[in-house]
Amino acid sequence: MKTLQVRIPEFIHGQVVKYAQEEGVSMNNFILTLISNEVIRQETSDFFQRASSHFDPASFAEALSAVPDIPVTRDDQINIG
Repeated sequence: MKTLQVRIPEFIHGQVVKYAQEEGVSMNNFILTLISNEVIRQETSDFFQRASSHFDPASFAEALSAVPDIPVTRDDQINIG
């Protein structure tokens, strides 16, 4: 595991202390969670950018036109609750 020293404004430090206490975790765990969430968000964004780079609107429209225009059947429905 690596150690990282970061300088932050006092106001931000106070907010981190406050929110970490509210969550019942250490400042270290709170900050690690924030960083981890941001890394995951960035990786997800990168994934969808790569996946969508091959999107061809004409091919999508062609595939969509092959789907029959029929009413939804009972088997197509999802019952929640």
